[in-house]
Amino acid sequence: MEVSKFFALWHPALVHFPIALLFLAVALDLYGYLSKDSRASWGAFVATAAGTVGLLLSFVTGNYAEIVAAHQKIPQNPIGDHEAWATATSWLFIGLTAWRSYLKPGQRQFRFYLLAALATICLLTVTGYKGGQLVYKYAAGVGVKEPPIAASAQDLANLSLENTADELAYSNMMHHVFGYLTLGLAAWLAYQHFNLPGQERIRALGPMLLTGGGVFLMIFSDWNAWPMGNELPITDPEVLFHKILATIMIFFGIGMNLARRRPTGEVNSLQAHLLAILALVGGGMLFTHVHTGAPFSETAMGVYVQHFAVGCLALSCGAVKMLESVWPQHKRTWDLCWMVLLVVVGANLIWYTEGFPWFLPQAF
Repeated sequence: MEVSKFFALWHPALVHFPIALLFLAVALDLYGYLSKDSRASWGAFVATAAGTVGLLLSFVTGNYAEIVAAHQKIPQNPIGDHEAWATATSWLFIGLTAWRSYLKPGQRQFRFYLLAALATICLLTVTGYKGGQLVYKYAAGVGVKEPPIAASAQDLANLSLENTADELAYSNMMHHVFGYLTLGLAAWLAYQHFNLPGQERIRALGPMLLTGGGVFLMIFSDWNAWPMGNELPITDPEVLFHKILATIMIFFGIGMNLARRRPTGEVNSLQAHLLAILALVGGGMLFTHVHTGAPFSETAMGVYVQHFAVGCLALSCGAVKMLESVWPQHKRTWDLCWMVLLVVVGANLIWYTEGFPWFLPQAF
């Protein structure tokens, strides 16, 4: 419980910065679009990326704030409501940041991006309002002995929920599978990096790994949800996360395969950009990944730490690939950094166990 209290204290301190940055980003984009000011547009992209990262950090600390609030007997319905709005807002800003990386202010599509950004800002406003309600109406995080609105009997029962041994084993297995898939991607990149024979054929293996991994995840992600079972609906946040991530992997796998049809000089650059976006989107979504079977258990507390660590590594992978797009003359250096980071991510997933990671004592 100490780890939850530690991170929960940071939630109110961190959450206001990304809100301000994202409002500023949309305002700068509007100004840059109307005035054709490239500096404003550049500043808007930086603010969008920084605000989205800040939003993800706030989400992680918010997970722990929710655990603390639930154990303080705050009603869980408004907690879940705030989390649902925060999840939708975070996912949309991750998608907007990825979309923004492909756009230039003069493009016709930019007006549609602005409309989507304005709509997402509205969602962010509602999310902030829901969070404020938790504090001012329900006394979450205030430290009162008896909250003004009592938790229900079901809320209190949820505090004692624990994952079964079979659930934990299945989750561990899935993480290990994708650890080996990540190592496969690292080997694929290494083969190209050292310019070994058969480059044309080898370029097809990465997209195949991503597409195949996405199909595997779509089918086997949750043993108790479609298509393996019907205990959990697809609207469950954990199930929905897995299905969306599987769809993204399939989409980018197909996109990387189609990129092979472009002129030779463009293939590596386009595949690098797609890989960067995939790593950034996937890593960003990891920050928002919650386990719904036993969301307030000690296992969940440890899992959120692991998601944070792997998410940071994935964002680093994406950042390296984005740097390759900006400074392609240093491609071999970026490739080496990317491969090392992928190996670290793969090893982390292979050693993954549900609960606190090996590098953090459970007593923390």
